[in-house]
Amino acid sequence: MTRALEIWIGGYGAKNEAGITRAELIPATGELFKTSEYSGIDDASFLRMNKAGTRLYAVSETNDHIDADGDQAEGGQIASFPIDAETRKLGPGQFQPTHGAHPCHLTLTPTEDWLAVSNYSGSSVTMYVIAPDTRPGPPSIRFRHSGSGPNEQRQEAPHPHSVAFSPDGRYLFVPDLGMDKIMIYARDPESMWSAYDAVSLEPGAGPRHLAFHPSGQTVYSVNELDSTVTRFTHEDGKLTRQESLSTLPASYKEESYCAEILVSPDGRFVYASNRGHDSIAVFQVDESTAELRPAGHVSTRGKWPRNFALSPDGAWLIAANQNSDSVVLFRIEPQSGLPIYAGTEIAVSKPVCVLIR
Repeated sequence: MTRALEIWIGGYGAKNEAGITRAELIPATGELFKTSEYSGIDDASFLRMNKAGTRLYAVSETNDHIDADGDQAEGGQIASFPIDAETRKLGPGQFQPTHGAHPCHLTLTPTEDWLAVSNYSGSSVTMYVIAPDTRPGPPSIRFRHSGSGPNEQRQEAPHPHSVAFSPDGRYLFVPDLGMDKIMIYARDPESMWSAYDAVSLEPGAGPRHLAFHPSGQTVYSVNELDSTVTRFTHEDGKLTRQESLSTLPASYKEESYCAEILVSPDGRFVYASNRGHDSIAVFQVDESTAELRPAGHVSTRGKWPRNFALSPDGAWLIAANQNSDSVVLFRIEPQSGLPIYAGTEIAVSKPVCVLIR
């Protein structure tokens, strides 16, 4: 019997509201249902889980917080929750400051010995050593960004929007929406991190998230402000910019902003979400060059799809529609790669992140 897939959903909401939701997907039937909800964290807008499935990490995307001494402190927090192996319930969260406002994304190195978080309004990236018990220690390293872009409303300052480690764990890539740059940091033999390189995008592009092709030799950036996907070749932490393609139909002229980008596990397709057009853009990947070819658009059947996730086998896609309080299930058609509505959705308040295990 195929095991149920475990789904974790992060959402915007106050500490006394359900900020993290657990659900399950039964692949044999396509049934998606909630199993539990958790409060105790403000604005849990992005989640990550370790490979063993024993700990859930979350950002608390706030401008300030109450620290361990009960005092008001600047900046947001990250939280980590132990997960009971039998019940799959979350235990009490442990919190660490990010020393930057509105942390919006976090990730682990492939070896799970470091965690990085991007502080969107704090113009910074904060890094933590992961202890043997899988908890993040106190903040260890902080990188500050400086610069701006041509969009006066959105690019008045640096806005690190996400963090992504290279498959070998030697490099950290940080798309900065405010600077139109991807900042790159490198790990030395002593396991410390330092500035390494930077690559520029088109002025006003607003890079947001990155996705590596399974080969590790290609990286795709989804750019929020101009609704494009840019392909880079990758070698030893260096990115070389190639082509950019629109994520929107040529006939669409209204306002829209990209959010998430993912590559299918087999490397054949790239998916990007459009907020405004409210769709998933699908691209086919050329087998020899990794170039992208537009393959279509699929409605997310809701408003403002900030995030979506693919199942480990690439057979399912789950979209989080922030402004319609819905999480919607799609099957992936194997040949075309297009998401097909599976007839199932669940109600979740302001969902903005989906994780499938």
